[in-house]
Amino acid sequence: METPDGKEFDTAKRGSAAAAAAGAAWRALAAGTVWLARLIWAGIVILARAIGKVSITTWRVAAALDSALWRAVKLLTRQAVAGLAYAGGIALTAFRGLIAWLPTRTGRAYSSLFGAFLMVCGLWMIDLLRSVPSLDASGASSARAPVDEDDPILARIDGRYVHLSEIEASARAGGFLRPDEVLTPGSAFERELVESYVEQRLLARAALDDGLQRSPTVARKVNAARDRVLAAAYMDSQLRDVVTPEAVERLYQSQSDVTRLGDEVRARHILVATGEEAEEIVALLQGGADFSALAKERSLDRATAPLGGEVGWFTKGMMTRVFANAAFSATPGELAAPFETEFGWHILEVTDRRPTSAVPFSRVRAPIENFLRKRTIESSLRELEEESQVVYFRPEVEDETPSADPPDLSDPPLDDPGFTIPDEDAAEATSVEETGP
Repeated sequence: METPDGKEFDTAKRGSAAAAAAGAAWRALAAGTVWLARLIWAGIVILARAIGKVSITTWRVAAALDSALWRAVKLLTRQAVAGLAYAGGIALTAFRGLIAWLPTRTGRAYSSLFGAFLMVCGLWMIDLLRSVPSLDASGASSARAPVDEDDPILARIDGRYVHLSEIEASARAGGFLRPDEVLTPGSAFERELVESYVEQRLLARAALDDGLQRSPTVARKVNAARDRVLAAAYMDSQLRDVVTPEAVERLYQSQSDVTRLGDEVRARHILVATGEEAEEIVALLQGGADFSALAKERSLDRATAPLGGEVGWFTKGMMTRVFANAAFSATPGELAAPFETEFGWHILEVTDRRPTSAVPFSRVRAPIENFLRKRTIESSLRELEEESQVVYFRPEVEDETPSADPPDLSDPPLDDPGFTIPDEDAAEATSVEETGP
């Protein structure tokens, strides 16, 4: 084969050259691969050696630290055991001394005080545990109050317990309870007396916190309320010593003669308009006419005429003076002389007469107690005024106009002749007096 320039082209020679070049390239590639593999291996070996050295160093350091830590633990344990042994020895010595000291007088005193202190602390802890809020059946929080059978506890304000007696005293002072009414815990809550008392205490404390007690107006009101409470308490103490069942009974016995109402009579009457008619009826009665029939026929007293003129039993103080004089001057079965009153002319016949007993103690007990109270209050005030030299400065009145005296609302004295207590028969006689004599 020839080249373009006419030379002979040797293909065999050219093939051997290409093969040689390819072999050289493969040899270079193989050499590079080997060199890279050696380099990687060298890196792996270096890294393995480094890891090994670090591991060995770490192990040696850990072993050294572990040895030091173990020696430290053993040393601390040895010191702790020694300290505990020393403390135990001291405690044992102190306990022996305490055992020897307790039987002495000082030891017994300190033991008693310490026991009392422990008891108080125990009671305090029990009280705290009892006052811890708990959940009731509805899931609401409820507090348990300490048990006080004599005076139940109904509330607590800032750690201070409120007893039933405080609620009752406040309610009585406010007029919410009758004198004979007994307050129970249930009724106190039903009537909202506990809530009212707590609200009043809270408001009063808020007023104190604001300094309202320093106001002159408030101070005067507080002093006035204080004086009223003290005055009532003083009079209660005085009356409690004076108005006793024995004193009431003693006064009743000393006035037994006064409490007797005297005799009482039973009578019947006929009321007519004129004296001539009265004389005519007297003549008819003396002639044997029936008193009851004449009363029903001719008496103007419509209250007693249907009863045959029957008035019933009455005492002297229960009728008008003229009627009573005529009735008590006649003997049973006798006709009194005709007499005139503002209602007309009366023909009176007394049918019976009997002495009365003293007024029963049950009927005059209340008036006697009121009398003793009034007398005690007046005497106490009189003595206090004399001791304190009280002087009243009344304003001068230029134009004095006479005024009527105030009505006497006091209880009548037991020795007053007009002081009478009507009995069952008096009601019938009173109706006769209102319509007739």
